[in-house]
Amino acid sequence: MPVERIVEFRVAAPIDILPEIIFYIGKTRVAMFEDRHPRLVRPRDPEVVQRLRRLDEIISFISQYYQPNIVSLPRLPLISLLDQIENEMMNLFNELRSSVEQLQALKSRLLIASVISQIKGYSLPKTEVLDSYIVIPGKYLNEIISISKNFGASNIYLKDAILITIEKSKSKLLLQALNKLGVPVLSFEDIEKIEDPNELNNKIVELNEKIKNIISKNKEAIDRAYTLKYALTLVIETFNKSAIAEGEELGHLFSSLASEIERLHKEIDELKAIREVIGALKSLGKTSLRIPEELELYAEVADVSQATPIKIGDRVAYFARSGTKGIKVPRQYLEDVPSSLNVIDETLKSAHKSLEGRMRDLETLKRIYEEYSTYGDYRWDLHRDVASIIFYVQEKDVQKIDDVLTDAIKALSIKIDIIRKIRYKYFDKIPAERRPTLEKFPAPVRQIVNKIAYMYGVPSAEEISPSILVAVLFPVFFGWMFGDLGHGALLFLLGLFLYTKLFGGKYKDWGVIWMTTGILSMIFGGIVYGEVFGLPLSSLGVGWDGLVHMFQPVVGPQMGTAIETEGIFLDLLIALLFGYLIMAGSFSLKIVNFIIKGEGDMALGIGLPILLVYVSAGMIVFNLLRAVLPMPDAMLAVVDLPWIYILIISIILLIIGSIYLLLKYKKYEEKPPIGLEMAVGLVEGIFGGLANVPSFARLMILILMHAIFTKMVAGWALAIASSGNLAAAITIAIVFNGLIAVGEGFMSLVQSLRLTFYETLSKFYEGRGRLFTPLALP
Repeated sequence: MPVERIVEFRVAAPIDILPEIIFYIGKTRVAMFEDRHPRLVRPRDPEVVQRLRRLDEIISFISQYYQPNIVSLPRLPLISLLDQIENEMMNLFNELRSSVEQLQALKSRLLIASVISQIKGYSLPKTEVLDSYIVIPGKYLNEIISISKNFGASNIYLKDAILITIEKSKSKLLLQALNKLGVPVLSFEDIEKIEDPNELNNKIVELNEKIKNIISKNKEAIDRAYTLKYALTLVIETFNKSAIAEGEELGHLFSSLASEIERLHKEIDELKAIREVIGALKSLGKTSLRIPEELELYAEVADVSQATPIKIGDRVAYFARSGTKGIKVPRQYLEDVPSSLNVIDETLKSAHKSLEGRMRDLETLKRIYEEYSTYGDYRWDLHRDVASIIFYVQEKDVQKIDDVLTDAIKALSIKIDIIRKIRYKYFDKIPAERRPTLEKFPAPVRQIVNKIAYMYGVPSAEEISPSILVAVLFPVFFGWMFGDLGHGALLFLLGLFLYTKLFGGKYKDWGVIWMTTGILSMIFGGIVYGEVFGLPLSSLGVGWDGLVHMFQPVVGPQMGTAIETEGIFLDLLIALLFGYLIMAGSFSLKIVNFIIKGEGDMALGIGLPILLVYVSAGMIVFNLLRAVLPMPDAMLAVVDLPWIYILIISIILLIIGSIYLLLKYKKYEEKPPIGLEMAVGLVEGIFGGLANVPSFARLMILILMHAIFTKMVAGWALAIASSGNLAAAITIAIVFNGLIAVGEGFMSLVQSLRLTFYETLSKFYEGRGRLFTPLALP
């Protein structure tokens, strides 16, 4: 892992050019971009961000009337594509917006016309002292009534309208108040000009048809614009997550830390000088020192001619007026010399601690800068307004990236030196924590890894991949618990339908998984158990009863009760022994992971004792079960070893190893989590041996339950068939076998995942990696 070599590219370019580079690279669909380290600085927004906002506004407006599709974009400069598409879309946008505004106006007029048409024939009052208006209240009914009452107007309800009558002297004020609400207010003259609702409806239909035609004629342009917006969004997201400022923005980080370190150095030097003076006073037996109000005591002065030196023990101090340049001893320190000395010591200790922290921060920032920066030369002034990106490509695709970068330079009409620097290095030189995971497997391993193994977590470069182990164990666990030739065939057919027709092939990966588990179920059912839908194969004329005889080959109504105790205990022994060996392998892989991380001492001091703890605890369990499990003589000889003493010795070795490692890494700032590894490992080792091994008994328990249910159904169906009711027997067999398949299939899935994830992977696997996922632009 990875199957193919990965190459890391670094490209630095002016900030406004970088989105163009990302677009060209994204069009190849072969590059995965690295996220910027959180300690580094994000560049300013490139100019294309403003263009994206304008395009987004246009697309958002058009999307109300048409759902655009993703189409393929040509590999051209983003600016050229934006200019071309904006020219197309602005004409369309203006035409469509004009039509939409007309449509909204027509709808408003139709609302008014519809309300007025309801009150046609109503006689409106006419008088020279009163004004009358028809108001369409909408949602402002209560407000209109309140306002009209305040002005002394009368209200008459006319279906969906209100007739308001008011004195002419107050009419103007009322109109102003109603206009602020934005409700339609109609006079007699306005009502006479109202159009017929049917005519307005016809105009609305015509305008809707016009909008549809505008959209229809411009679908391709809209799709291109929508695709460009989608691609630009991905480009800007990648820029925001990945781009690293190489100019003065990044330099400010270093300068601010350097200034803080310089300040702390100065503070420490001043505190040391003050402490020398206070220490000298204490050595002379002075508990305090009084000085005239107009003078101050200085540990050091810039100009000796402006101060009076004074000998304090082996130290020379100075009396000078306040304001003299130098290191002044605070007056409060002179009031209580012993206490002040303690305060200064504590302050010095705190300042040294802060200085060490800031210097560590600076060293960390330098390491991160040199690791992530394309330049790493600390020349911020030379890289002003420049940003860089890091991305990964499979070795076989390196030429594609070289070609596309050359195309970008030509298409953008820029000189080769504007792309400031392009360099790459191979995967093994990339820090392990940054390496993306790329695993390639054939079907069905690929589907099981993607859907099952990666459900737990993606392997990192610092641990062994469990992909092959999961691809083997999951279907084996499932087939073991669901072992029936008939039910396995049903599961295989379900997987086949999922892969080809069911849900339109949307769940092809799960189709492959269920075909695989179906095959394993058929293998266990046919070879190991010799069962098909609860019927022994021998009852069907096949000369085979399976390797493990859990049931006597009896045909008839008693089929579900003829249990073979020896076969059950044999299957239980095989299940427990299989689980014991699998978990021993898991603890061994924990040791391998320590070695991969370069922690050989952890492997020897922690990993190996934990493996011994597990092995001995598991053997103690087998020793307790020897009376009921049919163990062969060779296994009994192993079980008879003094495992309790081996367990005690293993725990002692684990404690000794942990103490040694704690002492070894005591002075290291970064050290392995020794105490945590020991505590968790001890619990995992003992619990794994005493509890997790018996947990594998579920392999036998579930197949026993499955077999009992299928035999009960088979016996019931055969009994009904023998009475002459063949249709009822077939119906019972189909219905109840279907229920068993669903119920037992679900239980087998859950328990297979548990045995894979908890009993196996949790012993050695963390899964903190990330998949190699290239940016794919249309």
